Amino acid sequence: MEAKTEKKKMNIGQLYGKFGIFFILIVLFVLSSLFVSGFLSVYNLTNVLLAIACTTTLALGATFVIILGHINIAYGSELAFIGCASCIVNVATGSVFPAIIVALLLGLAFGLFNGFVITTFSIPAFIVTLALTEAARGGAVLITGGQTISGLTSSYTFLGQGYIGGVIPMAIVILAICFVITYIILNKTPFGRYVYAVGGNSKAAEASGINPKKITRIAYLMDGLLTGIASILLMSRLNSGVPGAGLTYEMDAITAVVVGGTSMSGGSGTLVGTIFGAIIVGIINNIQTLLGVDSNIQRIVKGAIIVVSVIIDVVTKNSAKKAR
Repeated sequence: MEAKTEKKKMNIGQLYGKFGIFFILIVLFVLSSLFVSGFLSVYNLTNVLLAIACTTTLALGATFVIILGHINIAYGSELAFIGCASCIVNVATGSVFPAIIVALLLGLAFGLFNGFVITTFSIPAFIVTLALTEAARGGAVLITGGQTISGLTSSYTFLGQGYIGGVIPMAIVILAICFVITYIILNKTPFGRYVYAVGGNSKAAEASGINPKKITRIAYLMDGLLTGIASILLMSRLNSGVPGAGLTYEMDAITAVVVGGTSMSGGSGTLVGTIFGAIIVGIINNIQTLLGVDSNIQRIVKGAIIVVSVIIDVVTKNSAKKAR
C-alpha cells in the first residue's frame, strides 16, 4: 500500500515537472486576456511573438550551456557587435548572403573563444563572459564609430520584419527551424545525452569515457551560432545596425531558460520548457508595457522571477533527495 502511495506521489511530481510550466502559461494568458486591455488583439499577440523571436533563439543556445552548469552573460554585447558587423557588410555589398555568413562566423568565433578559454584555463564562465560583455560592446562602438548603420537592403530586413504569404512572420519561421534542429540534437543524439551527463556529474561522465571539455566547447559553439542568428533577427527588426542594441537581452534569455525549468546547477532542462519560459517572459514584458509599468520596475520583476525560479528548483531538488 505504501509503495503504491509513493509511486502515486512520484507520478504526480513527474506530471507537474512536465506540465507545470504549461499550466502557468495558460493561466497567465487567460488572466492577461481578461484584465489587460488590448492584449488579445492579433496585432499585439503578433508583436509578442516578434519581440521574443530574438531572445528565444538566444535561449535555445543558453539551454545547452546552462544544462552543462555554465552560463553566458555576454549575449547583449555579442548581439550588438555581430549585428553591427553584419549590417556593415550588408550595406557595403548590397547583398544579404555575405551579411548572414559574417554573422554566423562571428557567432562561432565568440562561441569558440568562450568554450576554449573556459575549458582550457578552468576560468568560471561568468568571469569569461563578463569580460566579453565589455570587449564586445566596445567593439560594436568601435566598428560603427558610435553611429547607427542605416541603408539595409530589403532582403535583410525581411528576415526580421517580413511575412511569408503575408501571414506567417519570417522571424518565427527561423526560430521554429532553430528549435527543431536543437531539439533533435539535444534529445535524439549522443551529444545531447552527453550534455546531460556532463551537467549532472562531470567527473562521472569523464570516468565513463565522455570528454567534458569537448562537450562544453561544442555547446558554446552552438550557443555562438544561435547568437549570430539572433543578431540578424534583432538588427533586421530594428532596420539598422545599432551599437547600443541588445541591452538586457541576456537577462530575458536566461530568465526564459530558468523559468522553463532548466536547473542553474546543471544536469536537467528541456528546450520545450525554454520555449514556454520565453513566451511567459514575453507576455509578462508585454502586459507591463500595456499597463505602462515603469521600465525600472520591469527590471525588478525580471530579477524577482529568476530568484523565485531558482528557489523553486532548489526546493524541488532537496525534496527529491529527501524522498530518495
